[in-house]
Amino acid sequence: MRFANFVKATALTATALWLAGCASTGGQSTSDVESNTDFATEEVVIETFPAYSPAVQAVIDSGEIQASPEEIEQLLAHKTYHFAFDSSKLKQSDYKALDVQAIYLNSSEGRGKKITIQGNTDERGTRTYNLALGERRANAVKNYLVSKGVSPSRIEVISFGFEKPVDPAHNSAAWAKNRRAHIVIN
Repeated sequence: MRFANFVKATALTATALWLAGCASTGGQSTSDVESNTDFATEEVVIETFPAYSPAVQAVIDSGEIQASPEEIEQLLAHKTYHFAFDSSKLKQSDYKALDVQAIYLNSSEGRGKKITIQGNTDERGTRTYNLALGERRANAVKNYLVSKGVSPSRIEVISFGFEKPVDPAHNSAAWAKNRRAHIVIN
């Protein structure tokens, strides 16, 4: 009898502890969580715009060239084209930059711009010869832009010959820098 009372008391204590444990979880009942899901279904759309210059955006919008915006920006900034000694032939590496220039100049953003191409030579040769060579170099750039659809009436060609060197030194490194055609967009 005494043992039976001990078992009953133990069972009652265990039941009381179990009920107290269930009542003190502190969390929300599952019925409360289900009722709060109605407000989380609204979709928020945030539009972001990249900070490209209008010239870069015009080239991107054309869809005519496969390049990143950063590469297009570098190609648009490339305005000086160098030539070999006694040559007015464009280098193969210049064509992509000139393509990007042409796309920009034919876009609605660049269509109203005037272009001046300045031809230059190194100091070797006569003044007359260098003026003619500078003009041939400027015309090489002009003719490529015209072949890409830029109106020739928008392009002015000027030859400075050897009169405006970027490097006044008298060595081959300076001469290579001075043999150039430079695009100025107004």
